[in-house]
Amino acid sequence: MAIRKTVLLAAVCLTIAAALACGGASPTSPSSGGAGGATIAGTVHGAGASAPTGMNVSVVGTSVSSRVESSGSFELPGVPAGNVQLQFKDSTTTAMAQIANVASDEVIQIQVQLSGSSATIVSETRSSGKVALCHRTESGTYQSIEVSVSAEATHRGHGDGQVGEPVPGDPTKVFGSNCQPTGASVRIKKSTNGQDADEAPGPTLAVGATVTWTYVVTNNGTVALTNVKVTDDRVATVTCPKATLATGESMTCTATGTATAGQYRNVGTASATGNGVSVTSTDVSHYFGQSPDDTDNGPKVQLCHRTGNGSYHLIEVSINAEPAHRAHGDAKIGEPVPGMAGKVFGAGCVVQ
Repeated sequence: MAIRKTVLLAAVCLTIAAALACGGASPTSPSSGGAGGATIAGTVHGAGASAPTGMNVSVVGTSVSSRVESSGSFELPGVPAGNVQLQFKDSTTTAMAQIANVASDEVIQIQVQLSGSSATIVSETRSSGKVALCHRTESGTYQSIEVSVSAEATHRGHGDGQVGEPVPGDPTKVFGSNCQPTGASVRIKKSTNGQDADEAPGPTLAVGATVTWTYVVTNNGTVALTNVKVTDDRVATVTCPKATLATGESMTCTATGTATAGQYRNVGTASATGNGVSVTSTDVSHYFGQSPDDTDNGPKVQLCHRTGNGSYHLIEVSINAEPAHRAHGDAKIGEPVPGMAGKVFGAGCVVQ
């Protein structure tokens, strides 16, 4: 029994040795493809005929293969580095082509001409296999990074994208050249009688005087705007010179009214459409309406008036209007500057 087992083991060993000696894979040959390898893509052309159909292309010695489309195109991802032999095979043809010195993560584009059992690479273009992406950080901001082609899918799943593509989760915006999300956007800036009166009381106007509001509308996005219009919550009609704005373009719209007594506030709204997305912007403005009796006969008080840009200048208002102006941040010469500890108003309303 021991002699029989010895004979059987010897036979098995001889069979394995013969297999290795007769065409077994070389220890240095690639055994399989996988993520992180190179990508070989291209087009196959038949000799004087349309692209072949029913053909497969494979990397010899690996499991990497692809069907050749009816257009002749194919793509082989995950190709191992080294010298690569491609096999083009269908029911009637088997042809081989060689690509030397394939690097990991390299992208190789080729054009292949078939003629009988011959496959000739007529053009070859190589790239680094890197792709630039706008990468989403943990804080939600974006920065430009470069990753391998094989890692692109993972990064896109995280919320990355390329310049010019829609921002994942916010299709109203696209990635600009600096990877900052941009898209359709509009901005409005409203003034009352030439003053940027964002805060009360704004300019003091005689009751019955004409009020002129101006609305500067700007396309501050990256796409052209259509259906641009301006409305006001307390003004019936706002007139604009046009209804479209190119990127970076501005226009001035206007409206008029008659000043009424007391503190007045109204809100202008710009609306527009860009790439099918609706966008809006608002801005508020104020004025204080002073009655003729107060203007002509009532007592006056001089105040250092705080403007919309934070500077001060000397104005004269009626006693009745003083409380509204003080609430806004005004005060008399010699008094402390509201919100500035240790500072007082000097002559000419200079902060000292």
